[in-house]
Amino acid sequence: MKKRILIALAAILCLGALCAMGAGAATLEPTGILARQQAIDEALRQELEAGYAFEDACVILNPYGTSPLTAVIVFTTDEPTDVTIRVKGDSAENDMVGHFPEATEHLVPVYGLYGGRATTVELALGDGRETSFEVETEALSFSPGEIAVEAIRPELYDYSRITVMCGLGGALYGVDAAGDIRWYYNGGGTMGVHPLKNGHLMTPTAYTLKTSYYKSGLQEIDWNGRVYRDYEIPGGQHHDFQELDNGNLLVAGDPADFSSVEDYVVEIDRQTGEVVWELDLREILPLGDGMSASMNTDGTKELDWFHNNSLWYDAKNDLVLLSGRHKDAIVAVRKSDKSLAWILGDPTDWNEVDPAYFFTPVGDDFEWFYAQHEITMLDNGDVMMFDNGTAKVKRSNDANRVTGSDVYSRAVIYRIDAEAMTVSQVFEYGKERGAAWYSDWISGVETLDGTDAALWITAGSHLYDPNADNHGLGPADMFLPDLVKSTHVDLVMDGELAYELTVTGDSFTALTFRSLRYPMYAEGMGLDIGGEAPVLGSLGETPRADADEAVLAALANTSPEALPEGWSFNLDEVKLSFTGRYDTATAADALTPDYLVLRGDGEDRVYAVTSNAVAQEAGAAVSVNGWVSTEGLEGEWQILLCLDGQLYDTGYAL
Repeated sequence: MKKRILIALAAILCLGALCAMGAGAATLEPTGILARQQAIDEALRQELEAGYAFEDACVILNPYGTSPLTAVIVFTTDEPTDVTIRVKGDSAENDMVGHFPEATEHLVPVYGLYGGRATTVELALGDGRETSFEVETEALSFSPGEIAVEAIRPELYDYSRITVMCGLGGALYGVDAAGDIRWYYNGGGTMGVHPLKNGHLMTPTAYTLKTSYYKSGLQEIDWNGRVYRDYEIPGGQHHDFQELDNGNLLVAGDPADFSSVEDYVVEIDRQTGEVVWELDLREILPLGDGMSASMNTDGTKELDWFHNNSLWYDAKNDLVLLSGRHKDAIVAVRKSDKSLAWILGDPTDWNEVDPAYFFTPVGDDFEWFYAQHEITMLDNGDVMMFDNGTAKVKRSNDANRVTGSDVYSRAVIYRIDAEAMTVSQVFEYGKERGAAWYSDWISGVETLDGTDAALWITAGSHLYDPNADNHGLGPADMFLPDLVKSTHVDLVMDGELAYELTVTGDSFTALTFRSLRYPMYAEGMGLDIGGEAPVLGSLGETPRADADEAVLAALANTSPEALPEGWSFNLDEVKLSFTGRYDTATAADALTPDYLVLRGDGEDRVYAVTSNAVAQEAGAAVSVNGWVSTEGLEGEWQILLCLDGQLYDTGYAL
């Protein structure tokens, strides 16, 4: 075995500071992940041009700086040849194997390294030559908790696929059959990750438009963490998206002004990023009907009246299906004219909607679902979801909610007849697992073969209080002391448990939004540095804030104070963003709202920001972050901040 010198391009490339510094107003220069990526791609091209022989290949660890358990092997051959790679696991069934077509210039991606130790990587060429490497990585700074696996029927487990865990704490990581982490990505979000038809992954972007998980859009990546396309979306993205048959993206989002949340859907043109279809649920449904008791334990504000946590496009019937947790309902909307088609769920407390839109249960052993997640359809048209089972009553009957040891969650499948408007329950799993498998929020279920015979189920948010022997806890309880937090991920074959992975710990990192199964070396998951990664779409023009009298008085000051050090400002392809903090003698509950101010030629534009104040012995410590889209900002703008009624000059111009 040969040990090569490893080069981490992302660590050694000098790409400059985030913004210009110096006296006076420094003009911010656009920076960001894509500008950084272009420099890394160019460095990789230079390594290819260096002409490394197969016997003396160059190994580049974590080339893009966001995927530390990956590498790239660079070499050239005189004649075109194909390449087979085997990344060795601790057992043969956990080897990662890939094959790449004939070429003379080879950028062979290495996926599935172990953290904090050496992994054996074997290469074989079509001409018969072979070599191997010992690729050593640093220990991961991330740990979700203790991972355990139980293979009840190992012959039913597909070892060619890895389990991608969408951690609630923001970590996207891949686990093999033995429970070892073999991939980790820290360059984006985790709520709404899916494989694409071209072999890549789509993840939410890293930037949060609004607390706590409303991301600026979606990004297409490979396992190395290279971004191929970045889609910026007015109102951002949350929870889910679906790749349509025409390649476009159906995305769960918010109104661009965030006047409400989780009740907006857009279709994004795959090639341009433009919004080509949009749906505002406020125009279809009454806000106050059918409210779920889950709202009382979610820590929910009333503007999150629907809480769309999943979507599905039924192409056969041209229906957009939306999962409203705070309605305990699946709502089907005709895509052609945006009219309501039907509502699947407990009809209690729906007073303003015609009862004809609801299904009548038929058959034995039927139960309604409550506070559900991840709506999908099987090949035969059955509707499948994860029934979190929160409360099991409507909000109006919250006093009789199910709690304690009586709680349970399920993966459940319903068969609907949209002509007769009847529904029957044809499958469930999880009720028999009882309170110890309960998952109050997040979670999901997917089919592995289009039927109910092979299901991959994520019960991602179990909270247990050992002091009270209580399993019936929800998101508002997540940070209580002494809780044991866990995720159960189950392979269920023909209704029986075949394999289970559990993650357990005392941190919310043990909780999982969803998980999915995908081969690391799927076709199309190579490394392509042949083109630039475009930023498509936009965030739209940011709505301006209505400033109060104190702010208007501050804006009259033409000589603002200099902003103290410690603030960070960044300009990327579509937005200006910033973070910082300040201390004030004003009490936390008496602070004047903070604002971002752009001062142009005779004009001040005022924008709302996010401020979080923590009371101190005298006054408060305030952390501030905000952003504004660059759309509609022609010309030069001085960047100011109004903090607790005082205007500050940041020293930067846009």
